[in-house]
Amino acid sequence: MTRAVDAAAEAVERVEWSSFVARLDWRQGEHVSLVGPTGAGKTTLLLGLLPAREYVTVLGTKPKDDTLDRLMADDGYERITSWSDRRPMTDLDRGRRQVLWPKYREMADVARHPEVFREALHSMFSQGSWAVVADETHWLVETLGLGPELKQFWMQGRALDLSLVAGTQRPAWVPLEMYSQATHVFFWRTSDRRDLDRIGGLGAHDPQTIRAVVRNLRKHEALYVNTRTGALVRTTAPER
Repeated sequence: MTRAVDAAAEAVERVEWSSFVARLDWRQGEHVSLVGPTGAGKTTLLLGLLPAREYVTVLGTKPKDDTLDRLMADDGYERITSWSDRRPMTDLDRGRRQVLWPKYREMADVARHPEVFREALHSMFSQGSWAVVADETHWLVETLGLGPELKQFWMQGRALDLSLVAGTQRPAWVPLEMYSQATHVFFWRTSDRRDLDRIGGLGAHDPQTIRAVVRNLRKHEALYVNTRTGALVRTTAPER
């Protein structure tokens, strides 16, 4: 690492969470990507961002998930087990927050999940204006085979006011569109060379600077990259 890269990395501003959220310009139709290992703080940060959107569908991909339980208990999300379970939209609706969490009682239930999620993704794509949360992108792409649908969201969703909020533990596990098409990208600390190679070069940023910052982040601290404005900021979401 050169002195210039080291200096550029050290110069990245640290911003307290409430100030960061107050100035975050997340527009409907812009995608958000969160990349970091289990326990880094992705879920905490995600929960802090979602209040900015009015129409949200979270895709539940685990038999048990404390995050989804918290959303339904504290933030007014309702659970649906299939897209046909949802309440009809009316002219009086001023938002809709739901968790699409299919049944997980038997192994045969999981075999039906691709169909359940695919129906929802196709419907939301045709409607537009949703924020879709796919916190386990690797599972949806590699195991359930929903890569084509998610890529279509990334590539064409902006024109339909669709925001895809995608999370993953390892950068190399997901399609490149998760980085190239996202406006708001959050990275947590890693020293793995394969991961660092994959996360460099966002927008006009020097990849060596991005990697230098990510290697030296504090515990639970995230590097925020805005590919529209060029902003680089470090922040830490508080525990809820």
